Parts: sequence; C-alpha cells; structure tokens
Amino acid sequence: MNAFSVQSIDTSALTPIVRQSVRHDNFNIQDWHVNQLGGGAGNQVTFGLYRFAGTGQAEDKLLPWSVILKIIQSPSNVGAVNLGEGDDQAHWNYWKREPLIYQSGLLETLPEGLTTPRCFSIEEKPGNIVLLWLEDVAGSNAESWSLDRYALTARHLGQLNGIYLSERALPSVPWLSKHRIQQWLEGMPWQTFPWEHLQVLQHYPRLETNSFQHMLVESERFLTMLEKLPQTVCHNDTYPTNFISRDLPNGQQQTVALDWALAGIAPVGADLGQLVFGAQNNLKEVSHGDIDTALFESYLAGLKDSGCKIEHQAVRFGYTAYAALQVGLFMIFWLSRELEQNEANVEEAVEQPAQPRCFEVIMANEAYKLVDVI
Repeated sequence: MNAFSVQSIDTSALTPIVRQSVRHDNFNIQDWHVNQLGGGAGNQVTFGLYRFAGTGQAEDKLLPWSVILKIIQSPSNVGAVNLGEGDDQAHWNYWKREPLIYQSGLLETLPEGLTTPRCFSIEEKPGNIVLLWLEDVAGSNAESWSLDRYALTARHLGQLNGIYLSERALPSVPWLSKHRIQQWLEGMPWQTFPWEHLQVLQHYPRLETNSFQHMLVESERFLTMLEKLPQTVCHNDTYPTNFISRDLPNGQQQTVALDWALAGIAPVGADLGQLVFGAQNNLKEVSHGDIDTALFESYLAGLKDSGCKIEHQAVRFGYTAYAALQVGLFMIFWLSRELEQNEANVEEAVEQPAQPRCFEVIMANEAYKLVDVI
C-alpha cells in the first residue's frame, strides 16, 4: 500500500477547495491548521476524517474558513477480506460507494428538508485511496436534540424513502448496496454466539424469552417477507451521529445527512430503526414508547408527504423486523469483540438481570406479531 499522508497537502492543493467553500474565486488562504476528527478504527473504509481550518483574504476582508477531508480506502489496504474491498459493488460495505454517490448527482435531488454536505472535490490517489473534500456543516448535533427534532428527521427520512415509492424509479446503478441483512447473517458469528455467557446474559434474556435469538434461527422467513415489501432508496446508516440540524433563513430546520457509504436499496421502514434506537439512547428523560410512537408517526407522515400510500402494518413490519436484525446483528458483533477482550476475566463475572428494554428483542417481539398478518 502507498499510504497517503495528510502532511503532503499544501496551500496550493487547498486553495481551490476553500474557494468553493467560501464561494469566492479570488479568496487567498492566509493560514491554516488541521485536526483529526476520526478514522483509524471501526469500519476500515474510513482511513481518516480531518478538519482543515484557518483564515483567508477576500478583497479587503479577512474571513475564517473550514473544510472536511474524508480519506477513504479499500479494506484490502489493512488486510481485511470480504469487507467491500472487491468488485462486488452491491456489497453492503463497497468502499467506493460514497464517492460514486456524490459523483452521480443522486444526492442533488433529495426531497426538501433533507440535504448533504456539499462535495468540493473527489481525488483518487495511488494505493486504493480516495480523498473526499466536503463542506464543514455548522449546526446542532443530535445529542442535543429534542424529541420533536428527532421526529422531524424521521419525517425527512420518510420523504426520502417515499419519493422512490411514489414518483421515482429506483436508480439503475450497480453500486447501491443490496441484501445487506442477508450478507450480515452470512458473515457474522450469530450461529456460534455464546448466548449463555454471563456477560451476554446482561444484555439478552435467556432463550425462552429472547425473540431476537428465535428470529435469527427463522431469519429466512423474515427476510422473505422483507423482500416482499416495497423497496426504496435508503441512507442505511441512520444512527443520530450521522445527522446535523441546520437552521435556514426562513426559520425552517434542515436535516443534513452525513456518511452515505452504506446507501442502498432496502424495504420501506428500514431507515427508521437506527434513528429510533439512537434517540432512545440519547433521550433518557423520554419513555421508549413515546419515542417509538413519535418517530414512527412522523415517518408515516413523511411517506404521505411524498405521495406514498402503504398499509400502516406493512411499514411497521419493515421498521421492526429490519431494526431487530440490523441493530441486533451489530450488537452481536460488538459483544463478540468484548468477549474476546475480556476472556481473562470471565471467572469474575456474575449473572446480572438482562436489560429490560433490549431494543432488538422489543422490535423482534412486534415483528413476530406482524409477520403473519401483513
């Protein structure tokens, strides 16, 4: 691998990017610095995330500026296998998807209220690396949102999903992800997961009341029903950290959706689960039931805004079944990693009551009630 160095970026490389950001063709950078925001852990596709910021001269004014650099790499650079490094563009983690979706113009036709950071430049570098230069979005992060603000984002997601169910055909491009849950089921260790481990029992109930565990065993049944639902374009990574709320001059609030690397085709309702899960994690003072109701009703309103007419129960099944599988499989992945790291202390563990509000179990409970009636 030819590793890319952020230190190789100089003022001449930054200038055309910054001029787009400040919308001034004669803007001259006076000084700048760079801070790393993330990357190097988690999904190997993101090599690094950086904020470049400084001041510059526009005619007789000294103005601040900032831009974001997202460095994307093939997972093969770190020896990863079957993580989207190959030629399968429909793979859930295909590493070039985010540059491709920006280049396609697909993100320029989002419904009103939903937007993305502006993309200033996409540069391919040797060694399977792509530089994605993006707008540094100013606004409030979801950690500080109210329930109403979460509900508004749910409505915007409903509008996005609904527009491809009412008036637009699904994009005929090969690089949108497909069959993500099926791929996760095939690639994650749920079949050998130690459900009776003491640490696992702190999160999940035992088999007799663990509907999520039963759902995994019967996953083909649920996947078949999810495939029969109307399919739409989804962001596919809607945990609240991927959203910023921006105030517009007209007083409206715009939802800026970050990180489109997992975007793809999924059933109606699929985009709602992670948002509800994250809202329940962040809004400690609000009951889980109130959050679920508010965001689901707002998502339905968004579908209706886009002219989409789908039975309530079908949307509810898409939401609950997909949420249980998506969040639950991800939780199994992280618990498996924790068990590997903590194996030396297993003898010290004592059984604790399982979490009474285990999200994926609650979602699976409802999906089981709906699977035979939709």
